[in-house]
Amino acid sequence: MAIKNLDQAYIPFPSDETLRSISLLLVKQSEHEQRKAKYAPIKEVLSLIGRGAVISSALLSVSGAASIAKLLRESPDWDSWKRYNVSYLQRTLRRLAAQKHVEVSETNDMSIVSLTKLGKRKILKYSQDTIKVDKPDHWDRKWRLVMYDIPSSRRELSEVLRQALRTLGFYKMQESVYVYPYPCFEQIEFLREFYALGDIVQYMLVDKIENDEAYKIYFGLS
Repeated sequence: MAIKNLDQAYIPFPSDETLRSISLLLVKQSEHEQRKAKYAPIKEVLSLIGRGAVISSALLSVSGAASIAKLLRESPDWDSWKRYNVSYLQRTLRRLAAQKHVEVSETNDMSIVSLTKLGKRKILKYSQDTIKVDKPDHWDRKWRLVMYDIPSSRRELSEVLRQALRTLGFYKMQESVYVYPYPCFEQIEFLREFYALGDIVQYMLVDKIENDEAYKIYFGLS
């Protein structure tokens, strides 16, 4: 879900717990994709680190495939890293460090690779391309309404949310009111947390909307 001008909009970071959930979503998506090689794509590696997978900071400097593999096997999250070619993984980590997406931090007497603020922002951008609503085989004949009233001081955020809803497939009923026929509470809750909107955004499940034929036609419903 590509959102324009994300860096320019005022979007506070979600909690660390939410960020871990976002990263886990990205990791699961990657695991379901078929891979013919053991490359270490930046998106996957960054998502694993964001999820909390431990990897020693020594991998940034150690030489030799055997030494790299030994360090990886010592990680408590070896199962997460073992599918990658060790040389490719080290190259990706070094690139992330050069781009200032990761840094070295100390935790539980270990020196590990962790996300920087820039790396967290990158994860959030990735997540916008991942969130989607699964369309069920049959419509339950209920409507989902999303309403919001964002203060004018956060006008850019209002535009970002509007783009997000349109990208998910919502239909604009009127200003700041959107409708959708399929279950999407989790996606709206994600957007609320992602943009720190709280009760500003309201989700409603309704049995009937008067004169809804136009909406049925729009969504291809009968």
